[in-house]
Amino acid sequence: MPGKLVEAIRSDDEGVLITTKTDAFGFISLPTPGRPEFVLQIFRDPIGARWRPPSEAAQAPRPTAEPAEAAEPTSEAVPVQGSGPAETQLPPESGVPADRRPFFAVPYSVRTEVAPPGDVAVSDEAPVPSVPDASGAQVPAPVAASPERTGEYPASSALRFRAQNRTADEVKFAELAGPFSGGAQVVDASPIPGSDGSMVGGHVAPPPGAVQIDPGFREQTQESDGFQAVPGDPSHQEGMAGDLAAPPAVVQGAPPPVLSPEEAAQVAEQGPAVTVEPLAQEAPAPEALPEPESETPASIRERELAEQVQDAQSLMFSGKLGEALPLFEDILRQPEVPLDIREETLYAVADIKKQLYGHDLSGHFGEIAQAFIEAMNANLQSTRVPSSLLNLGLLNLQVNNFPEAKAYFKVLQDNYPDDDNIPSISYYWGEYYYRRGEYLKAADQFQYLIQTYPEHQLAKPASYYLAQSLNRTGFVEQAYQIVDYIDKRWPDYYMENMEFLRLAGGVEMALEKWAQAKDHFFTYYNLNPESEGADVVLARIGDIYLHLGEKDAAKQIYERTVLEFPTKEGGLVASMRLAEEGIYDDPSMMDMVSVFDRPYNLRPERIYQQIVEQFPDSPLAPVAQLKLAMWYAFNRQYPEALGAAQDLIEKYPSSPLVARARSLGDSVFALAVPGMVAEERFGRVVRYWETYDFIGQEDTKVDDAVILQVALSYSRIGKPEKALELIRPYLVPEQKPGVSDEALGLAVNIYLDQLAWKEIADVVEMARTNWSLSPERLRQFEYARAMSLQNLGEASKALVMWAELAKDVKVDPAFRAYAMYYMAKSAMEEQDLRRVFVYAQEALSLLLQTRGDPEKVKDAVLMSIYATERSGRYEEALKWAREYDRYIDVGNPEWASTRFKLARIYRKAGAMDEWKQLLSDIVEKKPESLQAQLAKSALDTYELEQKAQQYAPAPR
Repeated sequence: MPGKLVEAIRSDDEGVLITTKTDAFGFISLPTPGRPEFVLQIFRDPIGARWRPPSEAAQAPRPTAEPAEAAEPTSEAVPVQGSGPAETQLPPESGVPADRRPFFAVPYSVRTEVAPPGDVAVSDEAPVPSVPDASGAQVPAPVAASPERTGEYPASSALRFRAQNRTADEVKFAELAGPFSGGAQVVDASPIPGSDGSMVGGHVAPPPGAVQIDPGFREQTQESDGFQAVPGDPSHQEGMAGDLAAPPAVVQGAPPPVLSPEEAAQVAEQGPAVTVEPLAQEAPAPEALPEPESETPASIRERELAEQVQDAQSLMFSGKLGEALPLFEDILRQPEVPLDIREETLYAVADIKKQLYGHDLSGHFGEIAQAFIEAMNANLQSTRVPSSLLNLGLLNLQVNNFPEAKAYFKVLQDNYPDDDNIPSISYYWGEYYYRRGEYLKAADQFQYLIQTYPEHQLAKPASYYLAQSLNRTGFVEQAYQIVDYIDKRWPDYYMENMEFLRLAGGVEMALEKWAQAKDHFFTYYNLNPESEGADVVLARIGDIYLHLGEKDAAKQIYERTVLEFPTKEGGLVASMRLAEEGIYDDPSMMDMVSVFDRPYNLRPERIYQQIVEQFPDSPLAPVAQLKLAMWYAFNRQYPEALGAAQDLIEKYPSSPLVARARSLGDSVFALAVPGMVAEERFGRVVRYWETYDFIGQEDTKVDDAVILQVALSYSRIGKPEKALELIRPYLVPEQKPGVSDEALGLAVNIYLDQLAWKEIADVVEMARTNWSLSPERLRQFEYARAMSLQNLGEASKALVMWAELAKDVKVDPAFRAYAMYYMAKSAMEEQDLRRVFVYAQEALSLLLQTRGDPEKVKDAVLMSIYATERSGRYEEALKWAREYDRYIDVGNPEWASTRFKLARIYRKAGAMDEWKQLLSDIVEKKPESLQAQLAKSALDTYELEQKAQQYAPAPR
């Protein structure tokens, strides 16, 4: 597969031909022991553009110096020692080690040839270095005596050069080896004009044969006090070491947090853990050769301690920290340990504890912090004090002790402003914010670091995390600037951190830089097809091909992704793309309806569920969750659709799709309620209304009719107050056609159930006065008002209304039943037996038809019994008495009294056998009741009467 640099790869019988897109590249062969593979790494390298075949390099004329008369220099440039080829003439790689050029890790502008170790014969014809004397004339430069060269490099602990108290700006790369050690001479740090008119400084003198600097210009620049660069000045950016551009300022950048007054007071109350004194600048003592001494007991003991330290260090460096710690602690327990050994041991103990307990800092915070404080207090003039302050600040930061962390960092900054650990403060703050998800704060810290310390070793990872932070906060344009900066400044950074390729590809995809994104993703996949993120990367490549209109290529990539990663995120994403036949990462219901309406070999519902359940942290998980809700809504699975929408809101509250999920859920609820009410699933309606907070909010699809149905559901499940709360806004003088009437009807029914007669009278009177009501509605409200008047004790006013309702056959049968009932009750009070019987019969019929109140049904039967009995129609009375007996069982408190009345009617009708049977039942089933005693007494009396008749004289 092609990459960023490789255009094509072709193999034949003679080998493999690799065609690159540019000649500015380099390559190395990577060993693969034990595997029959040949791995070639190709990387971007501008020096590669200078390479020529050996034949062309041999024919090319070497540059020569201009004649002395052509220029009038006041001083000659010091030639570069050694006879190797110039940097512009790179020789081809050869199998002979002597032909190889060293690989440098410094900017191109200061790369110089390094002479090999060993004796080097100086040719008589070689130019002798010269320097100007006080008068300006050239005199031979003094040559230091060369030490005897053995061909071996000094030990790693040996002193390579004398340390000088000079800042980094005062020491250039080429000066480290000395002015005449084979490197190029460094000219004064004076500004000289560049090719574009800008001023640059601190460049290496040109090689022999180059054009010399104009003397007038040199005199002018020597008078300058030095070039002072202003941050952000383009000239300063171009004049950086190695001619590298300054990092882009994509965000404001902020220095590390400082102590607030409250935090400073808190730290002051606790007292300082350690008092740090800056390193004293003492004049170096004159070196003197030590006089040989014979070993003393003290020196022997010191040597033994040193050997113990070395043994412990060996264990420590081999990773056996648990075994090394007791050895170091044993050294500290010994008396009179020399200061240097004690210091070394204390720092070793602190480092070991930090590594051993790094997984549980909160549990061992005091132990680790105390170890570093003790090590630091052992020698406050030690060069290790800054790193200890940094460790203490980092330790407090990791356990959220912000005042203490800021205090330690401040001590480090105040006492060691030039220490190499200072940039780490910004890095650790940025890392802390990054891990907490506070990406904007993290970006400020990383930006400050790379702008203030662009050459620091942490600038590279800081740039990566800055790009990540910007990308995660949506600042994609700024993230791309940082990605581009990393790509150009550290072309091989992806070999250290392959995730950079994924980041770069994702940022470029967001900016629709399809070609660049495809190159980054292909490079990531080609380097390691089995890496953790290879599945997602391959799916993204398919997406890129779709955006480029290459559907066949995209389909091949998707199918390969599904084949190689069937259960991973990338495989599921590819399956989703194949099922939907496109990219729908910003779905709307209208788009998805057209997608869902197609015939599928693979149900997208299953793919959505797998992405959500198996990869909930994926960027596509919210998309899959929303599509799942849309799928359910499309298939009229409304409960599942509501649940899926709510899951998206709860799991991904910061997702931009939340608003779309809320709108979808609101629409689904509005569609689902009418069907659920028709099926009398009132409890489910209420549960949805109370569970999903997105229902009925801004721009809702839930209209007044749906709210009335929710109120009805509340009333049917026994929550009338909730129902009244929902409909109360509609019970106002300003009528809403089609809504206010329904709300009033529901309110009246609720008030009837609650026997709230005054509320009924008030609300109906308000509606009659202010609203325009249909005749049907008016009759309903008249009934309610009549009922309220009846129960408020105004029976005479109510009777008029009952009469109007009773004679109107268009009135609801339930209303007419109540009207007839109350008219029968009124006739009972007047003892109008005919009207009592007529109204009671009509009321009974309507009540049975409408399944009315059972108590009123029994009352209507009793009124019929009363009317027929009092009028002497005992047969009819017995019929209604038997009817009444059907509504009462033995457990009813009225059973005994009802049976006693029925027995009395039977006796009046002459049915003595039935009379005796009813009384016997009362005595047997309710022996403790009053009716049982009366029944027993009546039976005894009847028996005596029958016996007395035996002695009565016969009729004459």
